[in-house]
Amino acid sequence: MKIIAASCCKLQQTNPQPVWREIQDERPDVLLLLGDNIYLDHDHHSDPATLRQELRRLYDAQLAEPSFASLLADVRRRGGSILSIYDDHDFLGNNRYGGDHPPGLREAARAELVRALAPPTTGEDVYSVTRSDLVDIVVLDERFYRREPSASKGDRDAILGNQQWRWLEDVVAQTGDKYLLVASSTTYHTYGDESWEQYPSAFNRMRALLGQRRGAMIVSGDVHRNDLYDDSGVMEIVTSGVARNGIGFGAPRRNYGVLTFGNDSVRAQLRSLKAGWRFDVTIPRNRWSL
Repeated sequence: MKIIAASCCKLQQTNPQPVWREIQDERPDVLLLLGDNIYLDHDHHSDPATLRQELRRLYDAQLAEPSFASLLADVRRRGGSILSIYDDHDFLGNNRYGGDHPPGLREAARAELVRALAPPTTGEDVYSVTRSDLVDIVVLDERFYRREPSASKGDRDAILGNQQWRWLEDVVAQTGDKYLLVASSTTYHTYGDESWEQYPSAFNRMRALLGQRRGAMIVSGDVHRNDLYDDSGVMEIVTSGVARNGIGFGAPRRNYGVLTFGNDSVRAQLRSLKAGWRFDVTIPRNRWSL
């Protein structure tokens, strides 16, 4: 099974976006969009209707980008899956959390994600599990229930909320000995200004759930780079900046991850125009480490 993960796509900055044609040529079974699929022009909305209007305009523009539209059509035509979640820039704005704002705002952002990209849902929530014979893919919602770290860093339910945490623990228990891929819109380990490590109780709860579990990994976005990490016992693959320009010379990063799952190993290829952010590693199932 081939899963391609991508995040951080800003049409206002990077237009056109030929990187999606590269991804289409890979013929993925699953396209996993990890968040920041669009970028709000305004980070401080207070009116749900205005937020929805802006999100709708931006989503419609991204869906009309020719290479992106071609990729989505191709995945669907071949019977593949498109899984998606929001992060901050396609939710309420930079480093904003649903739990700190009126419910109407977060509900508006969730509704527009569902309208635009039709992700699988669990009831009204946009966290989900997609199961196959080889791998279970869990997509987490890390924005809707989350609060800023100063308000919840000691809360073991932080980031996901009590109900999503209990759901996740049930899903992990049911996965058995299959591969488990957990899609996280923000990084688990500290790379940028947001991560699970800002919430020590929740970080350790996830570590107890996934750490040293053979075949389990987190794939995350947000930070406009590619990287690999497993020192904590939790394997994380970071891939971000699929259509974002670099700061120095302004060239598009074109970062995305190609994860190919076989019975005995996973091959992780992290693509990038920047040489130091390219990786190609094979992770044996019987020796689950980098």
